[in-house]
Amino acid sequence: MKGERLLVIYVQAVKGQAQMIKKQLTFLCPDVDYVERMLDSSEAIVILAKDKDAIVGVVGGWLKGTPSGYYIEDESLRQHGAYHEAHIDWIAVKEEYRKKGIGSALAERVCKWAREKDKKKIWTEVSRKSSDFDTFAFYKRLGFREIGSFRDLKGEEYVTILKQL
Repeated sequence: MKGERLLVIYVQAVKGQAQMIKKQLTFLCPDVDYVERMLDSSEAIVILAKDKDAIVGVVGGWLKGTPSGYYIEDESLRQHGAYHEAHIDWIAVKEEYRKKGIGSALAERVCKWAREKDKKKIWTEVSRKSSDFDTFAFYKRLGFREIGSFRDLKGEEYVTILKQL
């Protein structure tokens, strides 16, 4: 892959592809049934980034947010008029394809889809847990801003972030 030019294409996934997506992106957090529910819903979108026939990245989004159920996060969303706005549920890019603009392109495509569906805002939440990839900085570069934070049942801190479309 080093030295060769990438020709990544972006396509909307369709019903029945969840198993293939999960097989090619084994680290993807949602399970096959959840991805398939998204593919079967007119309220959701799953966009694939493909290099030749290989899926190298994917993003999933909903037209109506899927709040975590944590009171503090839900209140932050209500305060900022985002409770019923679009939501980036998850995004994943294979490690060897990171820092090539693929994640940004996937996120922007979900934002474009949400705008086309008359949404004014899009939100997501990210973990503050340190890792080799700074997810918060990634979204901040895309124009998201912090609107709140909360801890999950395990005590892990998350930041709720929002972008005006």
